[in-house]
Amino acid sequence: MKNFVQSLSLFLLMSSASLYGESWSQFRGNEGSAAIDGSSIPLKWSAGQNVKWKTDLPGPGSSSPIFWEEKLFVTCYTGYGLDQKNVGEQKNLGRTLLCLDRRSGKILWKQSVPLVNPEDDYRGYLTEHGYASATPVTDGKNVFAFFGKSGVHAFTVDGKKLWSKQVGDSSSNRKWGSAASPIPVSYTHLTLPTIYSV
Repeated sequence: MKNFVQSLSLFLLMSSASLYGESWSQFRGNEGSAAIDGSSIPLKWSAGQNVKWKTDLPGPGSSSPIFWEEKLFVTCYTGYGLDQKNVGEQKNLGRTLLCLDRRSGKILWKQSVPLVNPEDDYRGYLTEHGYASATPVTDGKNVFAFFGKSGVHAFTVDGKKLWSKQVGDSSSNRKWGSAASPIPVSYTHLTLPTIYSV
């Protein structure tokens, strides 16, 4: 059963030529306002209208895609919780950060992040969003992905792993999983942005 998007179809942001060279660097856009100034975007789209390309992903996910110039980043998960009737074993859960070419949809690179700490079981609200819900963030040089109890992971925009940091392993009393998207906070004395979750 496919209860999440396992293929990425770019309707709104990808179909406007004026957006090339611009960026959508985090959840809800650069300023968190969900708006881009001066761009014209289509008002109608469907499976056959205003679709630039479609690419199958390694697994489902519910994060939003982000992009910087020609590179688009999105997350997905594999190995566990792909089917409500046959959930599988949690030890097989993996998360992936993907980089795609914005013009063609071709996957340029993918970096997998293994399960570090046990996640909440695939049941209840987790069946609605899965294990790749947090939208990644980029500053144009690096990209950061938050994968719940498996931590925050930094890569260059070319796919080289920089670092990983565990940020907690406990659950809420409702066991809804993780979905907080990181946002950058830059200071002049730091070489990399400080990442906070919202």
